[in-house]
Amino acid sequence: MTIKNLTIGSPLIVSAAAFYQDAWQVEDTTIASRFERHSTYPGYCGLVQLDEKGNIVGLVYGYISKQGQYYHDLLHSALQENGKSAWLEDCFELVELVVSPTLRGQGIGTSLLMQLLTDVSNSTAVLTTREKNTGAIRLYERNGWELLKDAFYPNGKAYRIYGKKLL
Repeated sequence: MTIKNLTIGSPLIVSAAAFYQDAWQVEDTTIASRFERHSTYPGYCGLVQLDEKGNIVGLVYGYISKQGQYYHDLLHSALQENGKSAWLEDCFELVELVVSPTLRGQGIGTSLLMQLLTDVSNSTAVLTTREKNTGAIRLYERNGWELLKDAFYPNGKAYRIYGKKLL
């Protein structure tokens, strides 16, 4: 398997968006444009893992979390409630980590996550995951992520906010 950078303007972004939709069984025509827009944000880093045939089997990306960004502002409000908004002061926001459902549990997510974070110079990182996504929760906790807030409802669905100190 090969890991490749997911960069602005890359044709892999369209493939990554299609992979995302397939992995999560969603239809959303805005995903490719959202991935493309996010690739222009300061501190953006993105990776895809390809299998031997060149198919995407894993995807991870994020960027520096800044005031005025949609999710940063949601996270700030939620973390402020329990005195943890300082996590966002010098923060990398992990936006997506997706592994092919048939390959989960084989180390792809951990590998992508670790490789992505080696290129990050921020002091902290944050992410959200669905409260019922027990596989992702185990992955993050096994890799040193700390629960900052549970019962976070940005869109009416229950999420958890996790953080990791990087420096």
